[in-house]
Amino acid sequence: MVQPTPWQEGKTQQAQAISPSQATGGAPRRQVEVANVVASLRPHLAALRGSWGYLFAAVGSIITFFALFQPWVNASSTDGKIKATPFGKFEISSSLVALWSGSPPPTAKVNGTWAVLACVAIAVVVVAAVVNLRARTQALSGLVMGSSIAMSLFVVFALVHMNGKAPDVRNMVGNGPTRDLGSQVGMLVRWASGNGNYALPGVKRYTWTTAGLTSWAWFAGAMAVLSTVAAIAQWMRNRPAGPIHIPLRMPIVITRPSSDAAAPHPTPAPAPNPDPAPAPNPTPATAPDPNPPSGSGS
Repeated sequence: MVQPTPWQEGKTQQAQAISPSQATGGAPRRQVEVANVVASLRPHLAALRGSWGYLFAAVGSIITFFALFQPWVNASSTDGKIKATPFGKFEISSSLVALWSGSPPPTAKVNGTWAVLACVAIAVVVVAAVVNLRARTQALSGLVMGSSIAMSLFVVFALVHMNGKAPDVRNMVGNGPTRDLGSQVGMLVRWASGNGNYALPGVKRYTWTTAGLTSWAWFAGAMAVLSTVAAIAQWMRNRPAGPIHIPLRMPIVITRPSSDAAAPHPTPAPAPNPDPAPAPNPTPATAPDPNPPSGSGS
């Protein structure tokens, strides 16, 4: 009988020492760890039951909030490029050709009211959604839905406003009037310093883009609308069955003291005795004799 060599015995012992989990790459152990993680997350996920739409609305509102501070209008003209945010902040790159112009391009007036109102509505959505995870009331659910609707409307109004101001934003980086002496001097100085070409009609082809909304603007609008849709869907799912009743009048209850309570209470009369005592029967008097007795002397 052939006896195993010492190195063959060492390989056999090493193979026996390897566990099945190590031989399969530790798959059973990973499955157990994943199961434990899922089991630990179940109580937290149960707390969010019935509020996923409000939670998505809150997260979408936060994303919209950060998108409000990004450039929404991007424009370029013959004298540079410009970016504008819905709050009225401009980022300009220009060589100031029209600096000495008698009538420089006007500054665009961007109204940031819609962006500010959108930020306020976003704050209400986030706070109401977080508190509603704990309180779970119909009033807070309606507040989340209403504020998300207001937020989306404000963002849409900001989009429309910025789209209307895009031509004015683009004119801020224009050369100014063609026949203006200051603009012509500025273009000559720019050409002489090597910062650009002198614009001559028909000599060279120039290419630039017009003003338009950026992808940040469309992303903010889409995220605001999706957040509102999620909040409305969750509210419709959680509301009681039946038609929606919107009270047009608030009931007002006024309590006033009654006249009986204000007047002094009269002293009640004593109740009559139902069993009165019988009156005593008086003794009848003796009636006089109509024929008195005659005297003995008559």
